[in-house]
Amino acid sequence: MKLNQEYTLDFESRFKYVIFFVALFFVIVLGRLYYLQILKGDVYRFFSTENSIKEMTIPAIRGMILDRNSQSLVESRPAFDIVIIPQYVSDSEKLLTLLSEKIQVPIDKLRQKWTIRTKQASYQPIVIKEDATRDEIAYILARKRVWFDMEDLTTEDFRGVEIVVRYMRQYPNGRLSPHVLGYVGEIDSRRLDEYAKLYPGKYIAGDRIGITGIEESWDLELRGENGYEQQIVNAVGRKVNFEGISDQLEWKSAVPGNSLVLTMDADVQGVAQNFFEQGNNGKYGPAISNGKKGAAVMIDVNDGGIIAMYSSPSYDLNVLASPEGSEYWSKILKDPKNYLINRAIQGAYPPASTYKIVTALAALSENAVKPDEKINCNGAIMFGGRPFRCWRKGGHGAISLYRAIAESCDVYFYIVGLRLGVDAIAKYAKILGLGSETGIALSHERSGLVPTSEWKQKRFGVPWQDGETLSISVGQSYNLVTPLQNALVVAQIANGGKRIQPHFVKSVIDVSGKEKYKWEVQLFEDEGDIDIPKDVLARVREAMKGAVKEPGGTAHRLSRLNISMGGKTGTAQVVALDNASGCKGDDCRDHAWFVGFAPADEPRVAAAAIVEHGGFGASAAAPIIGAMFEKYFKNESKVNSTTDR
Repeated sequence: MKLNQEYTLDFESRFKYVIFFVALFFVIVLGRLYYLQILKGDVYRFFSTENSIKEMTIPAIRGMILDRNSQSLVESRPAFDIVIIPQYVSDSEKLLTLLSEKIQVPIDKLRQKWTIRTKQASYQPIVIKEDATRDEIAYILARKRVWFDMEDLTTEDFRGVEIVVRYMRQYPNGRLSPHVLGYVGEIDSRRLDEYAKLYPGKYIAGDRIGITGIEESWDLELRGENGYEQQIVNAVGRKVNFEGISDQLEWKSAVPGNSLVLTMDADVQGVAQNFFEQGNNGKYGPAISNGKKGAAVMIDVNDGGIIAMYSSPSYDLNVLASPEGSEYWSKILKDPKNYLINRAIQGAYPPASTYKIVTALAALSENAVKPDEKINCNGAIMFGGRPFRCWRKGGHGAISLYRAIAESCDVYFYIVGLRLGVDAIAKYAKILGLGSETGIALSHERSGLVPTSEWKQKRFGVPWQDGETLSISVGQSYNLVTPLQNALVVAQIANGGKRIQPHFVKSVIDVSGKEKYKWEVQLFEDEGDIDIPKDVLARVREAMKGAVKEPGGTAHRLSRLNISMGGKTGTAQVVALDNASGCKGDDCRDHAWFVGFAPADEPRVAAAAIVEHGGFGASAAAPIIGAMFEKYFKNESKVNSTTDR
């Protein structure tokens, strides 16, 4: 009995403690509820009904693009856009009318933008003016401040109007390299879906990305990573602060994009630009007119780095990036001059006599002709009942391969081509990379065309004719090559048969200056050598040197430069000779080609240029390459002298 009494007293003592702790818990809860609902009730009621947390993007600055000598090709600068956030707008028509008056944007254009916004969420901003002026920004900010301070709806109501900072591209020379550099624009739905699969989580709606050129192919490196800042805003979009809450909001700084150092030389690129835009002043040969269409490419023969790639006509990236960019884009898009085509990789042309070096390589490799064998040229050969003429009416006489290339004898290559046949010529054209994309990191590259007997049978349903081989052997008829392909062919001949991969980016540098990536020479499956004997390549190289140094060479005019080089001219027929009399105007003139390498004995660079309807390759295209070589080696000597010091 005594034991039961002691147990009961102990249980009652413990139960008192439990009651105490339960009571204390409820006191705390009730106290907290009193604080939140009575003392702070108005504050939190206002916050819950009239305020929200808005995440503001902190844009990342896009990386720079520099040339091989650290000259700036592309930079970024801050721009301020005027936007409307629809969810905060009380009277859209009143606001649009007010903005139209103050920022000089047609009311119809603003209404159109507002109508389009019905397809998107109300919290997503609508850009109504890009790169606004300081006066426009100051006006809006001042009026917003007055309205917020007075809370007076009779004043100008700018609720929902915001100023958003972003970075826009600018270019020291906007016309220098638009086809190579490309441009930046807002991501569209197609790319957004595509990139969501390729790069999960990297892109969202509204991002500005590279659309073409290097900006597109290296976008992941250039774009950086946006940051964000959470803000508490009230019902009219004004930022407000709440003690104890604001300091808990999240914030992340933006990470700047990486910068690219290209293999390009801006000065050499500028030489090509000047020739096409301003014409030849006669220093490098007879003067040619300005405004010609065409392209010029220069490449490092040892590692494939693109030193220059210019396409004419060019367009201005600074105008395209400006608020007038949409109108400018529409204008050049519709222009019959086809400004947007990168003729260096998308222009496919008959290679004309530059193709004779391919025929020569095939002939020597297949023993269709001996190096010193002489073939007689009397100005034409008869085949199929009609004459196939040489460009020199009186002919070249008895001529070997060396002179045939140096003086560009057509009859020699007609005869050699017949000995080879179209398929043997095509074999070596393909070994050199013709008929295939080069793999350059630019979109929409064309592969060109290397015709074969099988191709013609499939394409036209008829067999190949021997007469067609005559035209093929001198680069006419179905043959099509791009300027980049032609430059690559010459580069591989110049470097002794080593395959190279054309590329633009030399290195990638992060914001701290650390090198993240450096180009390394790419090895191919066949260890980098093309399947053409070294001695054959050497003979063709010597003959190309003769085209410049020999008095009878088609490019002898370039010998006046203080640079030894090899080359080959070409003149691609636009109109058949038997129809030429009925054609008038510049559009009926032949295309002018020149390909070359320098220095002659230890080649470091190769190049190709085409001038559409330029006439003769020797007078229209060769001077461009000569001037580009001259500028390149002049710059190289400056760099070397600076390094020596």
